[in-house]
This record gives sequence, C-alpha cells and structure tokens, in this order.
Amino acid sequence: MSALADLLGESPEIAVIRDQIRRFLHRAGNTRRPPPLLLRGETGTGKGLVARAVHREGPRASGPFVSLNCAALPETLLEAELFGFERGAFTDARQAKPGLFQLAHGGTFFLDEVALLPRSAQGKVLSVLEESMVRRLGATRTEPVDVWLIAATNTNLEQAVAAGEFREDLYHRLAVVTITLPSLRVRGADVWMLAEQFLQVACEEYGLPRRSLSDDARVALLQYSWPGNVRELANAIRRVLLSSDDPTITAATLGLSDRPPVPQPVSPIATPDPDTGLRQSVDRIERERLLETLNRMHWNVARAADELGMPRNSLRYRIAKHGLRPDDGLVLHRRPSASARPNQPATTTRPSAARDKGWERRHVTILRIGLGGSDAGASDNWWTAENFEAFIEKIEGFGGRVVRREPDGIDALFGLGAGEDAPVHAASAALAIRLLAQRLREQSAASVVAAIHSAQSFVSLDGSGPRISEESLRALQKAASELVRDAEPDALLVSPGTAPLIQRRFQLHMPTSSE
Repeated sequence: MSALADLLGESPEIAVIRDQIRRFLHRAGNTRRPPPLLLRGETGTGKGLVARAVHREGPRASGPFVSLNCAALPETLLEAELFGFERGAFTDARQAKPGLFQLAHGGTFFLDEVALLPRSAQGKVLSVLEESMVRRLGATRTEPVDVWLIAATNTNLEQAVAAGEFREDLYHRLAVVTITLPSLRVRGADVWMLAEQFLQVACEEYGLPRRSLSDDARVALLQYSWPGNVRELANAIRRVLLSSDDPTITAATLGLSDRPPVPQPVSPIATPDPDTGLRQSVDRIERERLLETLNRMHWNVARAADELGMPRNSLRYRIAKHGLRPDDGLVLHRRPSASARPNQPATTTRPSAARDKGWERRHVTILRIGLGGSDAGASDNWWTAENFEAFIEKIEGFGGRVVRREPDGIDALFGLGAGEDAPVHAASAALAIRLLAQRLREQSAASVVAAIHSAQSFVSLDGSGPRISEESLRALQKAASELVRDAEPDALLVSPGTAPLIQRRFQLHMPTSSE
C-alpha cells in the first residue's frame, strides 16, 4: 500500500499500526459505506497523516477528502460549517452554502479534535451518521449525504462521557473501529529515521546543502521526551537548519538538553551503521529509564507501563531482555529463569470441582512458534531481540497472550476472554509471523514452525482477570509440542480437533501418509 509508506518507522509500535490499517481496509474495502474510524493519540502523533493515508488506500479514494479541526472555529460558526445554511438563515447569510458534510459526499470527512465538538452539535452529527441525511441551518427539508467519517482525538473520550461532556451514543457510534497511535518517545530509533527524513525535505525546501546528525545528536534525540511528538521533531529540525550553518548537527545545536526529559523506553531497532559505542549508549539509556520508572512505581508493571506510554507486554519483554530485578536497582545481564520471568501470565491450580465459584470452561487456543531449519547455530544469530519482539507484537496485535518465551520458541494463548474467535485469531497471527519470518530469511538459514491446538480449558474469572489453570495450560503445551515434533521448516500445523474451527476462513491441506 503506497500511501502507508508515509507512515515512516520500523519500531514494533508503528508496524502494529500499519498492520491494523491493512487489516481494517482489507475487511472494509468492499463495503459500500465503511464503518467510522476513531484515531486516538497524543497531539502531534500523526493522526491527520494516518487519516489521509487511510482515505487514499480506502474504498473512497476517488472521492473528496474534507477535514475540519473542531478547535479551529468558534461554536457560533461550527454548525454552519458542518451542516451549511440557507439564504437568510442568519445575519450576513446572503446566499445558501453547503456544509462540509455535503462537500464530502461520496468521499471521506475527517473530524479532528472531535472531543471539542460542542454538545449542541454532537446530536446533529449523530443524526447525520445514523440517517445519512443533513439539514442546513434555516432549511425545512433534509438532503441525502454519503460520507465515510474518520474522527481523531487526543482526549480520553471515556472520561469525557463520564463527565457529561460528550454524548455516550455518539462515542459508541464513532468508536466502531479504534486505532491508537503511539507517542514518539516509545518508538525508539524511529526518531532517527524521521529526523533524517525531515532534514532531507527541509534542505530541499530551503535550498540548503545536505546535513547529517552526529552520534551525540542521535543520543539526545532518544533521551528527549518529545511532548509534541512528530510535529515537535519536525519543527526542531527546521529551527536548527535556519539557525546554524554547520554541516553536522550536534546535540548542542539541537539544544534539547535544556528541556526536562521524562523516563522513556527505547525500542531495540537496528539503525543504519551505528557504531558500537552508540549501541551501548542506547542500551544503557533504555536500562536506566526502565529501572528508574519501575523502582518509582514500586515494580507495579501496569502503572509503569502507563507512565512509559507502552503496552504492558512490551514492558515485560524489555524487563526480561535486560534482566531487570527489584534488587536494589541491580541490573543483571542475563536471561531470567522461567519461574522468574515477569511476562508469564499468572496460572492457578484448578479447584477439584469445576462448578466452584469463579471458574468456567472456555475454548482456549494455544499458538506455539518454534525455530526450524538445519542451521544448529541459527537461534544465536536469528532469534534476536528485534525479531523476538516483532513476533510478540504480531501475537498481541491479534489478541494473544504470551505465556512462554524461551530461546526455542514462544507459546501464546487466545480465547481467555469471552466472545473471542480464538482459533481464527491464532491462525491469523501464525500466518503474519510466517510472512515476517520469510522476509527475515536472508539473515540466517533458520525458519519458524507454528502449531495451533484448541481445547476446553478451565479459566478463573476472579477480579485479577482471566487466568488459565496450570493443568489446562500443561495439556495445551503438551499437545503443541507433539504437533511441532519433527515438523518441516515453515510448517503451520493445526490439530485435527481445531481444523473444523478455522476451515471456513482458511484453506487447509491434509497431509497424506507418505508426507
């Protein structure tokens, strides 16, 4: 998708966004009227850029793209802009004018900063979405309108609903499909790629010779918290170009150290030809920021993840990667033991009677991703932190929960929550991981094998969230082990009992006795 190429970045966080958009467009691309899309994220994260990319790649690409920032107009003018007006509807309305909804007919209407939409206009917007009709101010009749609405906000709409500032029915109408854009501070080395791109564009725009970033400038870019996100980075690059003639941009030139940084994670993304010292600096920064935040939050992973602005499982992976422990701030450079691995979800022993309060049977699916291929040393060269985390992000993107992470593979569960199509989600994640592994094949002779098995399992439903019993987990893992035993490279295996659950969505091949 060419338009999605505008979403620069190689971090797992931005890769997940691209995958979410692709899946959404694939499913909604053949519908006459795609469902509304809600983009969430801090200011400057690129919500407008994503909206335009979705429009260009979506089913309304041949239609108009109309946008409105709800914060840009006073309340007295907003309704007139949205819905239009008839001649004489108010003072100075000398001739009729169509509203933005009508101008976007047959295309896409991007409503930015939707949380600032006045209550008086929220009901009318809801009416347009539900009835596909609009009535201009001063008119006595309605007119048909066909628009695909994309809304964006940097506000917690759930809190706005609870406070009575935003209509609950409109919120549910807008949030049919929601995509949350990551802040720049959690995208790690993406900041270098973006900075280089902004440098190139700005130099061409101003007719200046090409500039480059020094190593200390790269470290400064990673350390800074970027409260204004990508927009602030672009402005910082332009400011430096206009205020300095030096061919190399240094940390001192950027001047970011004068602004207070906040703790932030750094995604372990490979960058073009960084030297060893720079890589060590990045790792050191990441370890220090993670440890400082974890200690400050008394090793409450959920609170630390919220503070850092990253998913909990991503934080747990980074804890395991750096061997962090709540031991007087000591950082251990080793892989934690299985029993101490912080990312492993809690399991519990099933009560003797299934009817005991707080337990129920659920159809749970296990996905095992293992290492295949003939290269005995492949796991050392290929099962890297970058590849490892990329696979986990794929799993989490399809709703999976990682329960085992070892040098020889990953186990994830689907279906712990109610109402999930667990086997289909697991199969989708396996296919996505296999495609990713094939793109990484040049690095090693290694490949991946995947196994999917579903079974009725006991799940605890106490207040701490769904937990699978140890007995059920062991049974699932045993079945997955038997499936992957002696599997061919790139094999994606499904147990006989699981095959009927996914064959409506995937084409399955039954091996013959000679295979």
